[in-house]
Amino acid sequence: MTNDIPQHFDEAFLRWFREQTEETWQRYQTRTLEEIVVSRVGGHDWQQGTRWLGGLSDQEIVTIEQHYQVRFPPDYRLFLQVLHSVDRPLVGARYLDDKTMIPTTAPSFYNWQTDTEAIQATYEWLVEGLVFDVQHNDLWLQSWGAKPTTLEAQKALVRDLVNAAPKMIPVFGHRYLLAEPCEVGNPVFSIYQSDIIIYGEDLHSYFLHEFGDLAGEGKSVHDRRRQVRLELYQTIPFWGELLYGEFSS
Repeated sequence: MTNDIPQHFDEAFLRWFREQTEETWQRYQTRTLEEIVVSRVGGHDWQQGTRWLGGLSDQEIVTIEQHYQVRFPPDYRLFLQVLHSVDRPLVGARYLDDKTMIPTTAPSFYNWQTDTEAIQATYEWLVEGLVFDVQHNDLWLQSWGAKPTTLEAQKALVRDLVNAAPKMIPVFGHRYLLAEPCEVGNPVFSIYQSDIIIYGEDLHSYFLHEFGDLAGEGKSVHDRRRQVRLELYQTIPFWGELLYGEFSS
């Protein structure tokens, strides 16, 4: 029942989340490659029997922060201390060409100790996705100043803008937690090129929205997210100016 969900992103919530997700994973029916090919839709799926690895030590977290030059807010730091990541990747398939699908794997919750290339790619994606829309979809905000005449110069300016913007922390796929200010309760963004939306007012609401079905609760538990006023987030430097539309369903 929804009332049984711990109401704060604390150790009780994370223990509940671990129990619920691992119970689901034990009986999970992973789609086969043949099923994915028949559906003609790529993507990734959980593996049956997936389990949480368990938390990182304070020193391990500090080492990661130093490597990526980021500070984890207290609530995300707690997540890393209690759960961190899972013991096996997502499995699925993608199109090699218009007709051929090949099996692939992908991280789920990023393992900050082993998913180095994937994590670096998520940071590069923040730039490359915006540059794609600059090149193909006429993206250029007035606040960015005069638009350079060459793509190389445009890309360099976008990279400078992203580097100067509040830091993002990749959490799952193209979902990012705002790292600044370094405090509890920062929002989680979905960032796909310049399509940027709030996917959760905080980690608690994000986990229930993104993983409600996996936790046995369904996404309906987070319908209240639609009541959050978007203008509360539009003051966030750089990222807030790119926000538009309602929360994703």
